[in-house]
Amino acid sequence: MSKSTISTFELFQMFPDQESARVYFEAKRWPDGSVCPACKEAKRIGTRKGGFYRCNACLTDFTVRTGTIFERSKVPLNKWLYAMYLLVTARKGISSLQLAKQIGVTQKTAWFLLQRLREACGNDPIELAGIVEIDEAYVGGIEKNKHVIKREGLGRGAVGKTAVIAGRERGRSRLSNTIRHKWTA
Repeated sequence: MSKSTISTFELFQMFPDQESARVYFEAKRWPDGSVCPACKEAKRIGTRKGGFYRCNACLTDFTVRTGTIFERSKVPLNKWLYAMYLLVTARKGISSLQLAKQIGVTQKTAWFLLQRLREACGNDPIELAGIVEIDEAYVGGIEKNKHVIKREGLGRGAVGKTAVIAGRERGRSRLSNTIRHKWTA
């Protein structure tokens, strides 16, 4: 395991309950104190119990969830954090069924969490600039290893395989700047 990744045990120690996760998200979202999402006022904010705030300028009630992917979700924030951890540490991704078993929610809730997290990661194809690294691969089985009925018998090489190409701007985050295009050769 790399030094930049914490263990599951350390994650559970850092965020044992919803309150610790809420405090963490508030510190990340509002490093200089809470800010009203409606009017952007920072001075006239009143604190209420349970992580709720009230803006005395526009009389809006809000929490750290307001205006984020966590909005209108009843899933505790520590489960959101664990779902994020599982999503980014899984080598081949994670299914909603597996996530449901891991964090103790229904499959529908896990699917909802994954959709929101994938939406937050973004899928905007952006222009790459500077030094761009590009790699390609052909994905598919070897003809001789396939069952006789499933062999295409069209030749060797890329025949019957899917070409996958990926490009990444050097020096940028892997998650935000990798663009993948897939087509059938």
